[in-house]
Amino acid sequence: MINNFELIKRLFTSVIAVLQPFIIYFSCGDLLSLSQAWNTPLQPLFIFTNALVSYFFFELPKWRIPAVFLLLLTVFSVESYGSIHNILAILFFISCSFPLWSIKRYRFYLPIYLLSIIFLIFDGLYWMETWAIITLCFYHVHVILHTYFLRH
Repeated sequence: MINNFELIKRLFTSVIAVLQPFIIYFSCGDLLSLSQAWNTPLQPLFIFTNALVSYFFFELPKWRIPAVFLLLLTVFSVESYGSIHNILAILFFISCSFPLWSIKRYRFYLPIYLLSIIFLIFDGLYWMETWAIITLCFYHVHVILHTYFLRH
């Protein structure tokens, strides 16, 4: 059951996750990927947001594998462990598609999530990641609010 504290905690996490790419973009300019924030003064924001989202995902059984990949890609900096970091980032984004597919009620988020590939082709990795993150956040907010209002 989602109580008021859980609702606020999850909504806060989603808001931070949606704002992060825009804060990074407007503060640091056009980076190749979100992970490049590791090499900027906004490194603490990158680490904090990923840790917060990982924590949130660990609470959800179908999201534990993406949680592990997200936490690990945050541990392995893009600067020192570029290849490992990039592999974990790819695995994170791919692994997020499985829980999106598994819940029939909200399966329509999967094609929206997969549209991020268009951003990769035309606008680059940074905007692909941003689209995917925004889609994941909308999905989770939708599920959270639906569950909350069903029980209250």
